[in-house]
Amino acid sequence: MTAAWMVRAGRDGEREDAALREGLAIAGWPELGDLSTVETRAELRDLVSNAYPDRNSAVVANWTGQLWRFINRIKVNDLLVVPLRRREQLAIGKVTGGYEYRADAPLGFRHVRPMTWLRTDVSRSAILPDLHSSMGSLLTVFELRRHDAVRRITHLAEHGADPGRDPGEAGENTFATRDELLDRAGDESAPSAPRLSIRDFLAMWNAGRRTAGVVAEIEADLSDRGLTTRPPFTEGWIDNTIELVPVSVEPEPDVVRPIEDSRVPAPAEAVAAEDLPPVSLRIGDLESANRPVLSVSTDDTLAAAITHMLAHDYSQLAVFDAFGGVRAVSWESIAKAHLANREATLHDATVAVRVVDHDADLLAQVDEIYKVGYVLVRGQNDGAITGIVTTADLTQQFATMARPVALIEEIERRLRRRVDEAFTLDEIRGASMKPNKTNSAADLTLGAYEHLLKPEDVFRRLRWRLDQQLFLNALKAVRHIRNDLMHFSTDPLTADQLQAIGGLVNMLRTVDPRP
Repeated sequence: MTAAWMVRAGRDGEREDAALREGLAIAGWPELGDLSTVETRAELRDLVSNAYPDRNSAVVANWTGQLWRFINRIKVNDLLVVPLRRREQLAIGKVTGGYEYRADAPLGFRHVRPMTWLRTDVSRSAILPDLHSSMGSLLTVFELRRHDAVRRITHLAEHGADPGRDPGEAGENTFATRDELLDRAGDESAPSAPRLSIRDFLAMWNAGRRTAGVVAEIEADLSDRGLTTRPPFTEGWIDNTIELVPVSVEPEPDVVRPIEDSRVPAPAEAVAAEDLPPVSLRIGDLESANRPVLSVSTDDTLAAAITHMLAHDYSQLAVFDAFGGVRAVSWESIAKAHLANREATLHDATVAVRVVDHDADLLAQVDEIYKVGYVLVRGQNDGAITGIVTTADLTQQFATMARPVALIEEIERRLRRRVDEAFTLDEIRGASMKPNKTNSAADLTLGAYEHLLKPEDVFRRLRWRLDQQLFLNALKAVRHIRNDLMHFSTDPLTADQLQAIGGLVNMLRTVDPRP
């Protein structure tokens, strides 16, 4: 099947003219010689390591992965996109031949793939934000897989406009049962891997949140079928999309650090997973870390940036250059730029921005977010900017996690007060699993309240004009939700769960309006 790739034309666009003139995709790495005889990735890694002995193992792995894509994984007839930094446009072509080494070409221009250009004047403004964000990786060679990229890039090459995602695309991945989903994932003849949101994936197991028990059950079922998800369903925002694939085709993760610019710090040495500190809340678990980022380009005007910020009530915007490099503009930076120069441009008001990895520990970033006001989030696979997390997002996350806990506490407080009034201590102890340690209704669990109020004559002593069975059903539902909350998960409660809590709170406030 046709794939789509991006191959950058140098940090400063130095390979653009030659690529367009000669019909080539050109990779850098000038210290490497002819790679046409390389047969394995391990062999290529040795060549990269020997050519760049001062680079650490993570950089070598990164560069090896990119070169392996360039010489081996990119196939004839695949689509190839080259950003034209000097023109703020994209060129789109089709690969017509295998890897070649041009020994007589200048250094940095020797590793090539022949191709036919389909279009060399696609404006960046013609690309919708979701597809544009997937092109923001700092890598030189990477695949464009997300957001229906192949079809949309084909349309861009033919018409110069981005048609957006296919509204019917999701229909291909609608499964009636869990077995149907798992069977499709294990079918080697299927045209593509099943893709669905984590939320819909959990629903196949009748679950709404990734608690420890739910995760263990799903992982056991996947293991029995020889399947896994890409990326892991345990990570990221609950509405992110995952693929269900056989374990045998799980790819080696790509390191998403810059490639050819030696001035950029190299990534740290890789460490084993068991040596990493445990992280229970990642920045990528926030919804805002997974929403398209509104941005402007370096060639836009300051007025355009200000207009966008006012129209969307934003305090800052991302500013991208043609290579996917990112900085930011904010009200603060605009004010400082105007103090220095009344004729300030967007360039004058653009400042450096902190970019954090999608799987970074959220709690470790809180101080920085509250200090600066925001951070940008870098994706797991291709290094593209996937979202922005602001102080408002942190506040909203806290409210999302704290509100159901506070409401359940109110339910328990209202039950406790009325039960203490209506029943003797001996009657309360009779409903407790630990009567000797029960000194009031405050020591009862929600399950104990259910047990206490199960007899109809006992329930009538509360003097609440409520249907007993409906009330007990509501109490039981909230008890299950409370138990679920005790198993930490960053996923929000479902709408039905929130309705169940809110409904019981409303009942109790109505029959006993005391605060």
